[in-house]
Parts: sequence; structure tokens; C-alpha cells
Amino acid sequence: MDVQERAALRQHLHARRDAIVGHWRRAITRTAFSPMDPTAVAGRLARLADEAIGLLIAEALIPERAQDLGVALVALGYAAPEALRGTLQTLGRELPADLSPVQLAALQPRLLALLREVAVGFCAALQDTILAAQETERRGQLAERRRVEATLQASEARLRAVTGNLPIALLALDRRGVVTLADGTGLAALGLIPATAIGRPVAELLAGVPALAQDAARALSGAETATVATLGDVVVEVRHTPLRDGAGAIVGAIGIALDVTARQRTEERLQAVIGHAPIVLFALDSRGTITLSEGQGLAALRRRPGETMVGRSIFEVYRDAPAVLDHAHRALAGEAFTARTVVADATYETHYLPLRAADGALTGVLGVGTDITVRARAEAALRRREARLSPTEEALLPLLVRADLATYRQVGAPLGLAPGRVRDLVKGLAAKLGVASERWAVVAALWDRGML
Repeated sequence: MDVQERAALRQHLHARRDAIVGHWRRAITRTAFSPMDPTAVAGRLARLADEAIGLLIAEALIPERAQDLGVALVALGYAAPEALRGTLQTLGRELPADLSPVQLAALQPRLLALLREVAVGFCAALQDTILAAQETERRGQLAERRRVEATLQASEARLRAVTGNLPIALLALDRRGVVTLADGTGLAALGLIPATAIGRPVAELLAGVPALAQDAARALSGAETATVATLGDVVVEVRHTPLRDGAGAIVGAIGIALDVTARQRTEERLQAVIGHAPIVLFALDSRGTITLSEGQGLAALRRRPGETMVGRSIFEVYRDAPAVLDHAHRALAGEAFTARTVVADATYETHYLPLRAADGALTGVLGVGTDITVRARAEAALRRREARLSPTEEALLPLLVRADLATYRQVGAPLGLAPGRVRDLVKGLAAKLGVASERWAVVAALWDRGML
């Protein structure tokens, strides 16, 4: 190809440059996103097209400059394989468009060489970009790992600071039952030293406390356990929990022993006080089932603490004591109050306290009843003296509070009194004893039974 032919070919290709750039931009811009605006992209592609035309009609193709076209394309942000394919198809179709057979025959080998070098440069730049991105990601992952490790180390240090000063023992076991972590001042209660415990089988360490050794074995089999054990003067509560991997397979267990000696001693003292004081301490769940029943005051009810009442409904246990049932309904409705009640010839002053969850929902009732029978009888005697009761009225009072005498006829029978006479005496008693203002034990019983 002589100088004139090259000049004519250059003029022809430059005349078609804008069309080539338009086809090229449409072929690659849909393959990726470039941070440059469309006008700037078009300008860069126009310069690259000029460079391609110059390389195509030069006396000798310079491979490095042709490869730079592929590198420049990646630098624009069009680094997907589809961008290279679109580039090769567009340049291979548009550069030789409208050429004469003679021009096409002369240009074809040079065009193929140009496109080959563009592909080489593109692939080299793409590889460098991928490697650079991988290196950046690797460095980021390394930095993140170091950050996580530092955070874990700080957390572990804080955990050790906490566990090392709390009255607990923390043991971690692998799936064979070998101790991998031992920490906490509570280890001393188990007769363990951290430095000598790690690496030893837990069954060997807890051989002197068979129940705890068995709990550890059960945890490694998948069961959660909780045991209170007395070790000399120390009482510990030990919980074992299995550890599982993402697939649910057991990989070990955690054991936490808490020194509850002080709590145990407090509970024992409280139990001693409750057991000997003339009170009844009880608790109900939200349905009225008795969950706690303790106190010496139960003796007046001819019941043993805990044995015959826990697990039963208060509405079944006290079905013959309407006042108690009324009080239970009020407390389970959320009311806190104090009431005096006569049950089985004993008088109680009972404080009812509703129990609630964090969201305010009622979960049960706590009650403390004090046996005030002696005081109530003294008050009743004083009121009888002040009221100047007749001998018949004095004899009638103890009959009126008996739960087994529910009608006027039954109350009057022991004294030979007709029902009408009993009713008149009761009305007189109500007036003398001040039902509306006092409602002491006897009068309260009459009122609750509908006899006033």
C-alpha cells in the first residue's frame, strides 16, 4: 500500500470515526458501569478509535500500542469479557466497512493482528485488575481478622477478669471430656487449680463428687443438668450444658459452678423462721394453683406444710371457706389488699400481693397470713364485755362461727333455740357488736355466711 492509498484509507476511516465510536459505545456500555459520564466516555472512545485507525494504516503495527487499547478499555471500567467481545466485534466489523476489495485484502491481515493485540492487552489488564482486587480483599480480610482477634482477646481478658473474681467455676470440655478451660475463684470449692485442671479428664477431676462427674458425662451425651452439691462447708449449684456445632453434633460441654452457700444459709434461716412463726406463707400461679405452702400457721388448719396443698387449686382446698375464695379471686384479678378471715376456728390477717411479669401480665399471687386467733379472741371478749351480752348470747357466739353449723336451725339446736329465736339473737348481736364498723372475727364469719 503506497502513500496515496494510505492517505485515502485514512481519510475514509476518519470520516467514519463517529459512527465507529457510536457502535463501540453501545456495544460495551451495557456490559458494566463506568464512573465517567457518557460524554467523557464518548470522548475517550473517540481518541482510542483515532489510535486504532493510526495503528491500522501505519507502515508497521506496533504491538505494545495496540495492547494499550485493551488496557485503556479496562481502565474505563469496562472489564467484563462481554466488553472485549463487543469491542472486537465492533472494530472488526466497522473498521473495514465500505472498503473496496483491494483495500480490504490489504487491510485484513493488519486488522486481525490489531484485534489480537487489543485482546492481549485487555486480558493482561483484566488479570492485573483481578489480582489487585484480590490483594485488596486479602488485605482487608487480614485487617478484619486482626481486628476480630483483638476484639476477642479483649473480650476474653474481660471475661477472665470477671470469672476470675466471681465465686464461680467455669469448665469447658472437649467431646472426650477433657478440660480445655478452667477459671474462676469457685474452682477452689471443687478442689481444683486452673493450671493443673486443664488437659485432664473431667471424670478424674470430679471423681470425689460422683453426681457432678455423672452430670458432665450426661452433658456430653446431649442432656442439660443442674445439681446442688455440698462440698464440706461450701454449697455449689452446678449446671452442665452440651456444646454443638452448626450441624448439631456435640463437640463438648460447658460446666458452671456457682457458690450458693450464702443463699443456702439464708434460705435455711428463712425456713427456720417461717417454720416456727405463727404465719402461713403461700403462693398461687395465675390459675389459682398453690405453688408454695409453708409456715407454722398451717398447724391451726390441721395441715402439714407443703404436703397436702401444693399442686392443688385454692378453690378446691378452701371450697368451704367462701371468704378465702373471694379474697383469692380479688388477688388474681390484680388487687393488693389485707383481709381478716376465719378458717377452721382460727383467725388470720392475710396480706395479698399480685405478682407480675416484666410486661405487666399477672403471673400469680404471694400471700402472707398471720395467725391472730388469740388477739382476735381477746378483742372479741372485750367487745362482748363492752356490749354486755346476755348468757344466751355468750353461749350462742362460739356456735355461730362453726363451719359445720350453716343454718339457724343447726346453730340453735345445741341450745334448744328455735330458728326464729336464733335470728332475733343474731340481729341483736349485730347491733351490739357494731357490724358495720368493726366486723371482728365472729361478726365477719356471720356476715360472710349471710346470717346477718
